Amino acid sequence: MSEGTRTDDLPTGDAAGDDDLSQLLELQQTDQRIRRIRHQLDDLPEQRELDEAEARATELTRTSDAIRVDLDRVSVEQRRLENEIDVLRQRKDAEHTRMYSGDISSPKELQSLRAEIDATERRISAHEDELLEVMERLEALDAGTTQVTTEYDELTGRIEQLTAARDEAAQGLLAELAELEVQRDKQRGNLSDDLLARYDQRLERFNGLAVAELSDGMCTGCRIELPVFEINELLDGPPLGTCPQCSRLLVIPA
Repeated sequence: MSEGTRTDDLPTGDAAGDDDLSQLLELQQTDQRIRRIRHQLDDLPEQRELDEAEARATELTRTSDAIRVDLDRVSVEQRRLENEIDVLRQRKDAEHTRMYSGDISSPKELQSLRAEIDATERRISAHEDELLEVMERLEALDAGTTQVTTEYDELTGRIEQLTAARDEAAQGLLAELAELEVQRDKQRGNLSDDLLARYDQRLERFNGLAVAELSDGMCTGCRIELPVFEINELLDGPPLGTCPQCSRLLVIPA
């Protein structure tokens, strides 16, 4: 047998017996089932729908916040224009009063005052046009707020329904997972610390498949067909070795 092919993977003391190998394979099956259930829990259709609904709710919250900022800014602009229009109207009224008070007799001064009144009216008109645009923007923002609020409220109810559906769908899987974890602890208790350490190291490294079997000349873990001389070395050695290709623990048939 080649140096390093398998002997480093034997438990301390006696070589692994048939019962050890059987329990090791059973532990592997339990761990694989646990991983599948956890994957199912992470990939439940109800969970995916819930994730999408919660992502949309977050998006709506950001949209609502942005609209609120725009509303505040445009409302400030509305108040500014209204105040300026009010001041201009007061000025125009004062100019009209002065014009028709009889205190001004100079044609040139009257003409100048008339020009001031016309200029004030033009400024009022321009401000009123601008105010109209601002009010239209406010109306659109208010409509956007209503739409976002309505959708968010509906989505909140949908999230509650999806959460209940997700929990119901997960209930059976969680119960099975709890049973398997208890079973896994018992199975691990029947194996030596040395063998468990080697198993755990490969479990993490090979994404849950730490133990394979030699079958039809290939490792069932990496699915690579082994050369004849490597197969013969494995068959001549202890019942638990290491795949020379992928380094998984390898159960050798009697």
